[in-house]
Amino acid sequence: MNKNNDNDRIDKSAIDKGAIDEREWLAQERAMRDAREGAASTDPMAMRYRKIADALRAPLPDLLPPDFPAQVARQAEINAKAPVIAPEPTAEKGFEFKLERGLLGLLGLGSAVVAGVYGQAWLAPTRELLHLDSNVAVNWALALGVCVGVSWLTEQLRRRRESAPHAA
Repeated sequence: MNKNNDNDRIDKSAIDKGAIDEREWLAQERAMRDAREGAASTDPMAMRYRKIADALRAPLPDLLPPDFPAQVARQAEINAKAPVIAPEPTAEKGFEFKLERGLLGLLGLGSAVVAGVYGQAWLAPTRELLHLDSNVAVNWALALGVCVGVSWLTEQLRRRRESAPHAA
């Protein structure tokens, strides 16, 4: 058995430059040697490094169970055989739906009345806030609003046509 002296492994030029603390280096080497030999150490610094050496020598724990692929395959089969639960259709004819539509319509009507009555009072500050200094900018903003509204309306009409019963 070849026992190397701990001092043989140290780069003396690195110690002279102050890059390595010799006591720390020797403690690390003693801890690694003791871990390989299975010997107990009495040096507290070496015992601290022994914990690190033991942790580095131990294999990493497997985080997955050994039969993980089989478990996943079983779960996939169960999911494939499970019945598909269709989402419940919304109650479009119920009281709450009608109440919601009525209140939204009332909100829209009220907004139109307020805009008509008080429009001049809040239009100028809104233009300043949005930096809409010209009529051209206002026209573009209105065009954008119309495009968004028409897009939303056509989507609503398409949905209504698809959900309506077809005549045979």
